Amino acid sequence: MLQVKISGSGSTLVWGHGLLGSMAQEEATGWFYRAGMPVRLVHYDACGHGHSERPLDAMRYRWPALAADMLAIARQHAGNRFALGGQSMGCASALIAALQAPTSVNKLVLATPPTFWSTRAAQVERYQQMIRLLRARGMPSFIQLSRQYPALPEWLQQARPEDALPQLESLGGFSRELLTAVIQGAIASDLPAPEQLHRLQQPALILAWRDDPIHPLSSAEQLASHLPNAELRVINKISELADWPQQIADFINS
Repeated sequence: MLQVKISGSGSTLVWGHGLLGSMAQEEATGWFYRAGMPVRLVHYDACGHGHSERPLDAMRYRWPALAADMLAIARQHAGNRFALGGQSMGCASALIAALQAPTSVNKLVLATPPTFWSTRAAQVERYQQMIRLLRARGMPSFIQLSRQYPALPEWLQQARPEDALPQLESLGGFSRELLTAVIQGAIASDLPAPEQLHRLQQPALILAWRDDPIHPLSSAEQLASHLPNAELRVINKISELADWPQQIADFINS
């Protein structure tokens, strides 16, 4: 089963976190939502993450499978019409889920989109290096490397180095076998072709930040060019990041 949490009231947003993250991580950083937001937020720990079920089958961690999970949660907790959103892996889940049920999804919030299409190969190589490290040296070395090189833009690391800690805490909940399966699922994933994205007519808010090779600005720009009704907002300052929760709420309620 997947761990689900519902908070707030108003229009419903079903939200998915990023790879190796969790609800707890996102609550700690406050990048995308915070207490008191005027939105009914349905968020959850993705399969293999946080307090959700943890199968060792890499197929369960491919983006289409994660999208099906998101859609099932939305139908159970949000009725027939809802907004979908997420960060990185959660962003990919939301896009694919919207393609699976286009008449049910009324809006999309796509935060720090992951690599896809032409930039995916370089990220796949990073994932393969991670698996080699896991197999050769185990979780302690993996966590130590993550501590030395946080997966954050430099400007965010400088302003709020404490934001790297929640993901390190999330990593502590993985075994080597589970983490390998999760990464293998990511390796086998990519977004659907551009012509499929063109079919998504919902208003889409794309939130991107600069100077992050794992979530390059080019990904956000490509999405903005292929989604017919998208707005792209780009930041590189901590003060601008602090505005994201309110911007998301305003967009969902507009």
